[in-house]
Amino acid sequence: MIDVTLPSPLLSGAMVRHRLSALRRYTVTRRTARQRLRPSIALCVAMALVLGGCNQRSPSGNADTATVVHVRDGDTIELDDGRVIRYIGIDAPERGKPGADSATAFNVAMVMGKRVRLEYGHEKTDRYGRTLALVYVDDRSVSREMIRAGWAWCYFFEGNLGHSSDLLRALREAMSAKRGLWAMPADETSDHYVASFSSFRFHRPGCEVVATIERDNELIFPSRDSALFDGYAPCGVCRP
Repeated sequence: MIDVTLPSPLLSGAMVRHRLSALRRYTVTRRTARQRLRPSIALCVAMALVLGGCNQRSPSGNADTATVVHVRDGDTIELDDGRVIRYIGIDAPERGKPGADSATAFNVAMVMGKRVRLEYGHEKTDRYGRTLALVYVDDRSVSREMIRAGWAWCYFFEGNLGHSSDLLRALREAMSAKRGLWAMPADETSDHYVASFSSFRFHRPGCEVVATIERDNELIFPSRDSALFDGYAPCGVCRP
């Protein structure tokens, strides 16, 4: 486990540059980790709010309520109207993985049997047919509370970037305080990890996805925690 209270060599400047790249369509010049400058967290938060394209409140008609009847795990629930909800912006340990039971238990304590409010992003369903939503209990964001307690990490993608800055702040708070998952020994699967400015995932060096990353777009992280701290999530293919 790295000491995430210290600046990692690659921080949320990567995410900000990615937003600017999408809007301005320019190519980021390749730099080494030592050459990259870390923008202040305040600047990163401001840029994420502007470039994410979502306000902290949902537009009228973009929210509804329902009751939670089952909690599948740390990031998925079932409602009384039959819908399966996958939380936007976070990912929790899969069943059988360290921390999975604790993540599920925390989720149960927050939402089971309660009336919740749902807010939607630009994409409302995933490839498995689950509804994608930010879920609130008494105006408390479940995604944020899961991350803040240390039982989930950020899981961003282009279609749903609302509240990303708030979730990233909560993640860094949890990691710095070594809560939940971050109190456990780090499970490194490589001596370094690879990501790109054009995605929100990090990979093992031998992952098939890495071969598709252009060198000018390449990012290197020295550990899993440094990648997670910067808002990148593990690749679903190589599972670093």
